[in-house]
Amino acid sequence: MKIKKILDWLDSTLNVQAFDDVSNNGLQIARTGEEVKRVALAVDASRRSVIAAGEAGAQLLVVHHGISWGGGIKRIVGSEFAVVQAAIDRNLALYAVHLPLDAHPKLGHNALIAKALKLKHVRPAFCYHGNVIGCVGVAPDGQKVGVCSGGAGEFAVAAKELGCSRFVTGEASWGEMVAAENVGIKMECWGHYDSELFGIEALASAMKDELGIETLTV
Repeated sequence: MKIKKILDWLDSTLNVQAFDDVSNNGLQIARTGEEVKRVALAVDASRRSVIAAGEAGAQLLVVHHGISWGGGIKRIVGSEFAVVQAAIDRNLALYAVHLPLDAHPKLGHNALIAKALKLKHVRPAFCYHGNVIGCVGVAPDGQKVGVCSGGAGEFAVAAKELGCSRFVTGEASWGEMVAAENVGIKMECWGHYDSELFGIEALASAMKDELGIETLTV
């Protein structure tokens, strides 16, 4: 399959252009050749995930956390060099999608965490850089629960203000934990990585089903 077809599908399905993101979403490392037979997906664009994708025979790696943020890469040294070198050595393209994968109503981390918690009456909540990325819903026990994956401990107080008695995220700073305690909301930290596997796994399945291309998570 042509890589452009895959990239266009990702851009469209995840509505990438609608987000003002700290991540430079989209293709971050190109490759020579247009054909892609296998796509790997991972939470992070690490040297480990790049090597694993290459060893699995993938030509494209799709990640939640890429290597280019804000003003982009000013110098290819250190950590960024390790990833770029590993990708070029394996002729592996890299595509990143950050906030759009947090916020997607079906494939997003937060929608899927809400589903795992069996929340009802789910609606969007929690604005980050002008983008609403999390959600709130009602648990089977009647509690109102806020959900925002990754490092979103800052939203615990906002969740309390929305009437939540419980807030689920990936990780929080000590100050954010104290603030949550101060306002009387229970904050659960599932782990940054674990809270963002949800969308990666769902995206892998959707790409396989809708594009008919082989996918795997690394």
